[in-house]
Amino acid sequence: MSFNIDQLGNPNMMMAGAAALGQEASAYDNTSDVEANWAARAFQQAEVHMKLLLAVGPDRMKFSPLDDELYASFRKEFPDFDVVKIDEDAMKSKEGKEQWRNWVNQYKDTLKDFNFGSLLRTDPTQDYSAENTIFCLRAQFLAIEIARNKEGHNQKIVDDSKKQSAGSSGGCCGSC
Repeated sequence: MSFNIDQLGNPNMMMAGAAALGQEASAYDNTSDVEANWAARAFQQAEVHMKLLLAVGPDRMKFSPLDDELYASFRKEFPDFDVVKIDEDAMKSKEGKEQWRNWVNQYKDTLKDFNFGSLLRTDPTQDYSAENTIFCLRAQFLAIEIARNKEGHNQKIVDDSKKQSAGSSGGCCGSC
């Protein structure tokens, strides 16, 4: 059984932001309401992501029907991208932005919310925090987190969480 993160949350939450994004860029006004909606949705997705990751584990987690395609395409376009320690500067450099933009835009018609803002952990062994989180596009988040799941990089945080839970409840023998 797999769990699809896109099935959770309130789809109406981003109506204002989605309507604004449908306009020409020159007609777009950056309002605090739109920014607040984006931030609220990104935060909600981060919370859901971490809860699902810890509850079901990386091997059973499914983000979208396109997971396998996203992973294959991501690794073809970014074969050396380090998903363990995100280099935000390289990712958001002029060259990085262009490469990511070209890759992301291929999913504009097939991936729900492909260009909405998401929060991404820079280190998969740690939880979301101010020091361990950057802002990225939804397609980038999906590609990186799917790679982390498939390549085993999200397992450590799951294992650490289980050890912590067992320790706080006494565990089976107190030494695990």
